[in-house]
Amino acid sequence: MKHEPGLGKPGGLDGSGAGEVTGVPEGLDLPVMPGFREMALRRMSDERRRLVADLTEQRRSAGLSQTEVAARMGTSQSAVARLESGDADVRVSTLERYAAAIGSQLAWQTQPGNPQAGLGQEDR
Repeated sequence: MKHEPGLGKPGGLDGSGAGEVTGVPEGLDLPVMPGFREMALRRMSDERRRLVADLTEQRRSAGLSQTEVAARMGTSQSAVARLESGDADVRVSTLERYAAAIGSQLAWQTQPGNPQAGLGQEDR
């Protein structure tokens, strides 16, 4: 299992807060699925990368440069390049500004999910 900074040691609690449930009344024991947080972060990262790749393709199809998009957003070309790399954990508001700058719009929806879906054998 890959270790991600700030998530504690894989497969256990090490006092870093990973796996702890906050905001729960004392004495109320809630089950914690091992590996759930890491799995959720990986899934969100993958989905964010797909969204950014789609938006980047829309920018290119519109014939806009990163510099033009940056000017419309009120930021720098290098900030747009970082966003488009897919590695940055950008705010939703930044993605919305980027989409507006390329003449697009983000649509939101929720989908019920299976908490076990996406867990690899090593995560179960």
